[in-house]
Amino acid sequence: MRAILSSISHKELSSKELINNEDLKSVAGQDTCWLDVQDFDADTLKSLGEFFSLDPLTLEDIGSGKQRIKTEDYQTYIFSVSKGVVNSGKDDFEYSVEEIFLVLSEKKILTLHKGNSTIVTHTLDSLKNRAKTLKKEAILNSLVFHTIYDFSVDSFYTVLSEIENWLVSIRSEVLDFDSLKAKDISDVKNLLGLISKARKELSELRIMLSQHRDVVSLAERGSVNFLSVDLMPAFRDVYDHTFQLIETLDSYMLRTGDMRDLYFTMRAAFTDNILRLLTIVATIFLPLTFLTGFYGMNFTAGFSQPGTGSIAGFWGMVVFMVSMAAVLLVLFKRRGWV
Repeated sequence: MRAILSSISHKELSSKELINNEDLKSVAGQDTCWLDVQDFDADTLKSLGEFFSLDPLTLEDIGSGKQRIKTEDYQTYIFSVSKGVVNSGKDDFEYSVEEIFLVLSEKKILTLHKGNSTIVTHTLDSLKNRAKTLKKEAILNSLVFHTIYDFSVDSFYTVLSEIENWLVSIRSEVLDFDSLKAKDISDVKNLLGLISKARKELSELRIMLSQHRDVVSLAERGSVNFLSVDLMPAFRDVYDHTFQLIETLDSYMLRTGDMRDLYFTMRAAFTDNILRLLTIVATIFLPLTFLTGFYGMNFTAGFSQPGTGSIAGFWGMVVFMVSMAAVLLVLFKRRGWV
């Protein structure tokens, strides 16, 4: 367990690290404070439940993790879940989700998360820079709540920027007809698999942003208890960001769908071109095959096909067959089939 207790005094944000569960008792003596707990265990969670008088359902949600983004009112406190995304750098669609639990009371706020959280780190740095401009020390809990949701929503911009770069590169690959001709079935499966994976990840990101929008919408309307009314314009700005991101995700979903359809269309056109060429070759050789087959038949004694008894007849048949193939090629050319 690693916990950091932060409070504002004389317009400065001071923080100290709490090492064990016994140190958590010092929170009770604090008036306005922010307690951030990282890598908590069952005993720590039980102690926090006692200090903050948390409902068993809240403790169960925190202990199990992987909750949807939400806000629940328990009268004496607000329980909320926020999530941010961080690109892993392995490929364009590999990202990790930072889940942060928030317990907001009248003057205190508790945040819990597994592992190091870049969102909490940015929040702490931001509050240190803003502490001198605060008019009221009592809105620390509201500031932490707003800043965490602000950074959580803004974290989607970085991931979407990586996805935008991938969409540009994959579109160039789809439109490369020479590369398309050289692809075998395994390459086609890989490309379509990437597009399907992209659509799946975009759908999951959109769900998270829709949940963020619902929570922030409650906050900017003043429907979340213990939040300062002074921060409603700030929540409105976060609400606008969720709309921008959702619209961007929707446009990406359309683009991936268009690229998939375009790829299928180009593959079909490539296949049609091959089939057309093979059909033309088969059509040209059809009458020639008939003639060679006809002259290759065995008839009864005393009967012979015209021209089979002389060299001139043989060469005449060759010229006739070549001329027929040439006439068919000219005809196909005029019709635009070649």
